[in-house]
Amino acid sequence: MRAIALLLGGFGGLTLLLALSRWLARRRWAALGHLALAGALLAAASTLWPLAADLASYGRLRPNAPLAQVFAERTGSKSWRLTLTRLPEGRMQVFEVTGEEWRLDAHVLRWKGRAIAWGATPAVRLERLSTRFAAASAPGDAPASSYALTEAAGGDLWERARGGSRWADYVEAQAAEGEWRRLAPGGRWEVRLEGPRLQSRPANAAAQSPPAR
Repeated sequence: MRAIALLLGGFGGLTLLLALSRWLARRRWAALGHLALAGALLAAASTLWPLAADLASYGRLRPNAPLAQVFAERTGSKSWRLTLTRLPEGRMQVFEVTGEEWRLDAHVLRWKGRAIAWGATPAVRLERLSTRFAAASAPGDAPASSYALTEAAGGDLWERARGGSRWADYVEAQAAEGEWRRLAPGGRWEVRLEGPRLQSRPANAAAQSPPAR
């Protein structure tokens, strides 16, 4: 989509220069026609660009492949350091959290209609890392943690598709909620999209045997 936005912007710029040349040649009506076309092309490019930037923040949804790994280290009685590794690129983020359980949530874009014919493939983006206490927290405990995993890029294609705009004809926007997992010192989990939900599977013995409540 970025390529299309750049192409429209480029043609808009060229058409604008052509309008200027027509105006200098005293071909007023031709200049006005080219100016109107340039305005339409540049407006389309300015609309598509933030959506293209937003779409670029998604990753290709690879069937049966993990989206991420999460590794937990205990730093206090109810505080943890969670390392989130995005797969397959291997980009890592580290979060200081408080709580006893954790989960990830994601947004999914599933293309349909003409978009499939144009070669669009399903895409996924991790949205939020959250923690919670399994029971009511004690007085003086720090609140549970919640971190947004993406930054607004200026145009939210997922929200537009959910809101019933014309994009809904081309893409289905889904919210994939993760399951809550008990935090465990040294625990490692693999996160996959299975059906409509994110599933976190233990990847080592520590994650398989979390401490008792």
